[in-house]
Order: sequence, then C-alpha cells, then structure tokens
Amino acid sequence: MSLVMSFFEDHGDVEAELESIYKFRKEVQHVEREYLELRILLRDAESALRADPANGEMLVRVHHYKRRLEDLENQYPWISSGYSREIGLWAPPAG
Repeated sequence: MSLVMSFFEDHGDVEAELESIYKFRKEVQHVEREYLELRILLRDAESALRADPANGEMLVRVHHYKRRLEDLENQYPWISSGYSREIGLWAPPAG
C-alpha cells in the first residue's frame, strides 16, 4: 500500500479536513497580515532609532509596535511558535 493511500485511509474524510484548514486560514489571514506589517514597521522604526537615538517619536513608535506584537502573540500564540497551525488539525490529539 502506498504512503498516500495509507494517509487517506488514516484520516477519513480528507475533503472535510481540507475544507476546515481552508476555513481556518481564511479566518486568520488578517491576523497574519497585521503581524507581518507590524514586524516590518518595528524593524524600520528600530533602524531609524539606531540612527537617531534621541528621536522621541521613534521611541514611542518602537514601544507601540512591540506592545501590539506582544498583544497579538498573547492572543494568537501559534503566530510566533514556528509551527504550522495546520498541525493541530491533522495530528491526533495528545495523550
């Protein structure tokens, strides 16, 4: 038996699982986009702050971006975990 056929037999209704992954990705796409934009803004603000450490506006921006990223990471821990979110949908439950 091939590995692919074994996979389909082990996971039952693959089409339903793929649909749930698609639905999940669609729901969290805005969060991923905001997280990426904030990381880019933070990188640029920190770079500008290194060039001009006395710039109060950049200090405030860096602080704001870091706080917003921290909020997103607390609300959506998977966003910074380094693991694909789909693992939870495909893998068997722990225990």
